[in-house]
Amino acid sequence: MTSTVVRPDQAQSAPERARWRVPAATAAGVGLLAVLGWAIVVGSGPAAPAASGLREAGLLVEWGGPVVTLAGRIAAVGTVGTLLFAAVLLPGGAGQQAPQARRAVAAAPAWALAWAAATVLGGLLTVSRLVGVAPTALDAASLRVFLADTGAGRAVLLVAGLTAVIVVAARSSTGRGGALLLLAGALTALVVPVVLSGHSSAAEDHLTAVTTLAVHVVAASLWVGGLGALLRYGRETPATAARFSAVALGCFAVTAVSGVLAAGVVLGGTGAVLAALGTGYGALLLAKTLGLTVVGVLGWLHRRRTLPQLREGLPGAFRRLAVVEVAVLLATVALAVALAASPPPVAAAVPSATAAPAAADPMAGHDHGELSVGVLVDEDRFHVAGPVAAGSRVTVHNASGQPVTITADDGSFDVDVAAGTLLTFLAPDQPGEYTFSSRHSATYTDVLVVE
Repeated sequence: MTSTVVRPDQAQSAPERARWRVPAATAAGVGLLAVLGWAIVVGSGPAAPAASGLREAGLLVEWGGPVVTLAGRIAAVGTVGTLLFAAVLLPGGAGQQAPQARRAVAAAPAWALAWAAATVLGGLLTVSRLVGVAPTALDAASLRVFLADTGAGRAVLLVAGLTAVIVVAARSSTGRGGALLLLAGALTALVVPVVLSGHSSAAEDHLTAVTTLAVHVVAASLWVGGLGALLRYGRETPATAARFSAVALGCFAVTAVSGVLAAGVVLGGTGAVLAALGTGYGALLLAKTLGLTVVGVLGWLHRRRTLPQLREGLPGAFRRLAVVEVAVLLATVALAVALAASPPPVAAAVPSATAAPAAADPMAGHDHGELSVGVLVDEDRFHVAGPVAAGSRVTVHNASGQPVTITADDGSFDVDVAAGTLLTFLAPDQPGEYTFSSRHSATYTDVLVVE
């Protein structure tokens, strides 16, 4: 009978390596959260004083919203990427589907399900932050108003519905044509929030802002998702990599141009963009630009060096550079999430000798990026966020402990707002300044500007 002598260093080395090894996905997640946290702090700028009597939903809601949004964005680009790989990147006949394509389409339902779940949870956190209570304390009326009467709520319903269709349809999809239809559905779900909510939807030139930002989001998602799918399913196929290189070059150009145009429209022109560079919002814009530049250089290196090596049967350099490229692109996605949650800097108004000094109203609208309160009620007064579009729905939140009314002096609107509730009413069809008050107290009065 023989025995094997194991040295102490041999016995401990394997467990130690296993214990200290950090999975790549975990490391990537921690890194993205770090980038997101830094970007939110930078983009939030100096803290504004809160209006009196307002409730806060808590840090879990404040920080959970951006984290859930980031998770949804990653799930969205994962969905788009897998479908792009199967429908466009992988060579094959119109009615054929290679094994790699079938694996990619098989992964799409999981990505789409995660996207749907993040969208629904993100909607709950949005309305929770808006009303100032924990998600478990939300009342059915506030949820109904959010989903039925606000752009952000309708976007939640549409995206959840479209992604649910993808979850079901992808399980039985066969052929390149089916993958193309699913890809079209995923891209539609991408642009729905841009059209219905966000800073671009509130910009003065609405159509231009929405169009440029929608193009920006689609191009960036095809780029990030396509590269991720290429690494997962077809990184050692020269023809597939060459196809993606052409797609990536186009996405790079479109993302760069549309990003510049969207920033100019949302902020109010080139001068406003340059003026914003000294703010936290501008710092995030610069960081995104730097990330885009870095990825552009990496793409040039791919075309110059790694793609020729891949064609020669040497995939290592291509793989390593692509991993770095994915990391940088995902970091820019985190920056984009923080940028969307950050209030754009307000252009300095031109002083007027006849204008009365503006009252310092910290309200302002409870601006949460994707959703703002048009009229906020606290224990002391009304707070009006700003002008509203003629005929649009104006969101009202009564954060006080007493019922109030929103009653126009000319009778154009008159609504009862119970304590602690959220509702909407239709703004007048004609532009103008509408003074309103509350029947419960003569001290509650303000002006709604309709444009």
